[in-house]
Amino acid sequence: MLQITCHGGVGEIGGNKILLEDGGSALMLDFGKRMGAVNAYFDEFLQPRANSCLRDLLSLGLLPEIPGIYRHDLLNHAGAWDHLAGDLPGHARRLFSSDLESYDDYTPNHGPRLDGIVLSHAHADHAQDLCFVDRRIPVYCSHETLAILKAAEDVGRGGVESEICRCATRGLSVLKAGFFPNELKIETDRANGDRDIRIIEPNARFQVGGFEVEAIPVDHSVPGACAYLIKSPSGKVVFYTGDLRFQGRLNDLTTRLRKRVSGLGPDVFITEGTRICDKQGRITTAGDNEDDVERKIADIVRDCKGLAVVDFGWKDTTRFQTILEVARATGRVLAVSPKVAYLWALLDRIDPAAFPDLLGAENLKVYLERSTSMTYSLGDYSRSKHAAGVCTDWDGMKDAFRNDDKEYLQPRLCHYFDGVRAYHLAADPTKYILHAGFFDMNELFDISPPAGSVYISAMTEPFCDEMALDQEKLKHWLDRFSIDYGGEKIEHYHVSGHANGRDLLDLIKSAEPKLVIPVHTEHAEVFGHKVGNRCRVPVLGEPIPVG
Repeated sequence: MLQITCHGGVGEIGGNKILLEDGGSALMLDFGKRMGAVNAYFDEFLQPRANSCLRDLLSLGLLPEIPGIYRHDLLNHAGAWDHLAGDLPGHARRLFSSDLESYDDYTPNHGPRLDGIVLSHAHADHAQDLCFVDRRIPVYCSHETLAILKAAEDVGRGGVESEICRCATRGLSVLKAGFFPNELKIETDRANGDRDIRIIEPNARFQVGGFEVEAIPVDHSVPGACAYLIKSPSGKVVFYTGDLRFQGRLNDLTTRLRKRVSGLGPDVFITEGTRICDKQGRITTAGDNEDDVERKIADIVRDCKGLAVVDFGWKDTTRFQTILEVARATGRVLAVSPKVAYLWALLDRIDPAAFPDLLGAENLKVYLERSTSMTYSLGDYSRSKHAAGVCTDWDGMKDAFRNDDKEYLQPRLCHYFDGVRAYHLAADPTKYILHAGFFDMNELFDISPPAGSVYISAMTEPFCDEMALDQEKLKHWLDRFSIDYGGEKIEHYHVSGHANGRDLLDLIKSAEPKLVIPVHTEHAEVFGHKVGNRCRVPVLGEPIPVG
């Protein structure tokens, strides 16, 4: 019999971890970070301890206690107890080892706990907690999802939470040449650390244990997002929406989705419900689409007498293309974050038709920020190589560096040699649109935007206290530099990555499911009102049998 357990995404937006078990097979849909739950305990200056993060999160109930899925080195503190058992009392063992069985402890006796993890897309609230999962458990995702995960790993700050595609095994070593005799240190080994990631093609069918899975591409705010149609070993049919929208630009995907789902009659319909209703509990309906966003932002930029600053998410390739079109329409140059350029280059290698090479395009440059020595020295970017160019393999360019071979280096360090810098924007602000948000406000010191400059948010409105506080701080920056943001509060020009309530309910109705399980929503009860006794609101960690 099929059993479904939601270990995340229950009464919260994101954090999806949905376990399907049937006939001795087990499949996990997504393994995302529970952002809101984590933020209830931690903030910028209070984070899970670097070498105890998995154990800390398990202790707080922010990760599910599922035996046989987690990394042995993180659960058992890099094997520290083997070194310390003779020096510490027995009851201290709990500080260094866990009663929860790791993948290494569980698998020899029981076989794999999970046959695989299937990712709907690359947002952190659907994929981030993979860093804690043993790398040998297969992960299934689209080409684009893998590219985004790799880009996020390459441009991130490092540490355990960045180890999505490649893991560094942690082990305890005794330093013979340390400052203190026999000093203990946790060291990392990156050899053989690649995660078992298996690419799935659009609309392909594949096997995960005894589950037959079909990938159905959907429109979302990152490319490569998929819904999944799953047939369990006992013959039950499950449809999982992942995150999807109907008001983006990928209308062909939306049309195919509706056609594929219509009359499907699945036993279970697991649906996201981020925007099922507004704050007053009313079912949301279609609003602006991406063309509307482009038109409104273009009008503001045309009227701008100084620098136009536009904020959008670096993984949102649709919004990037929208702002690039605004730049073309208004005769400006978009100075974009190097993160966007790096991700786009990875996607171009996968699908050059959908993601054509844009470097060198007339209306696009990459912004090179001042860093470290603040002198624009190439060495300033050695720890964030993507900032200097789309090639991050500097070890392979050693000879070119020694010989100052600019003909070889220039295309590889294209941002460094051909990007725009603060003094370019300061000299001719009306020529540019700068891609920047709250965390880039330090650049304003060097740019010194003139009167008549504007800030445009092409991001979602704040949906948590932390984001609201950041927006208030952002307003202080904009006020200090006399940058107009449209009134007393910052206006947002945005199309959500999530379906409005009316379209979502229409999709569910057309599918004619026997059971509806709402996840990724703070208003699951609304589904109960609309679909009646077919709705089963999940309880965190409580199995739902599907007979």
